[in-house]
Amino acid sequence: MSETQTVTAKKKQHGSMGNWAPYYDLLMTLMTLGREKKLRRLEVELARLKQGDKVLEIGCGTGSLTIAAKEQVGPSGEAAGIDIAPEMAARAIRKAAMKKINVSIKTGSIASIPYPDNYFNAVICSFMIFHMPDDVRMEGFKEIYRVLKHGGRYFIFDGTTRNKRYDIRELAPILKANSFSNIETGEARFMIMKGWFVRSQVEKK
Repeated sequence: MSETQTVTAKKKQHGSMGNWAPYYDLLMTLMTLGREKKLRRLEVELARLKQGDKVLEIGCGTGSLTIAAKEQVGPSGEAAGIDIAPEMAARAIRKAAMKKINVSIKTGSIASIPYPDNYFNAVICSFMIFHMPDDVRMEGFKEIYRVLKHGGRYFIFDGTTRNKRYDIRELAPILKANSFSNIETGEARFMIMKGWFVRSQVEKK
């Protein structure tokens, strides 16, 4: 049985993709030629999730990666997802319930993560880190640092195109300035898509 938690719907916020909620899974099916599950497994591997980890996905959309994360961390682990759009969170809840996957889904923002300090072993962000103003992203990095345990990992994944405005690799020095360490960037390919990831850790006293 799926553990589900939501909060009262709020006024639409910058970066929300709530209007896409009814079509998002179909869009991903088309974009991945029916291989979204394989893409999510690739992300889970790149994030180096382990059995027993507590993992949070920020910007979980309809929950596909959160579900894949739960399958990886197993019964002894926990997987949670938050999304700023209540419509996305609602669909993620329904998807997890249909699959009988025990995850926690909440409506929430990267700038105010609804979890206590030092709770997670890993935080992951997929195709969402640039869907917000710079100040929200910076506040988000502080929040991610807060909810990660000592030695916890932060993984960011994003696709690239020739005309893309943002380069995920530019986040590396910003993360370093916000107390993240062991930062590495890398390239990943999925079908015809070329993507980049950033992995980092937190060291706390």
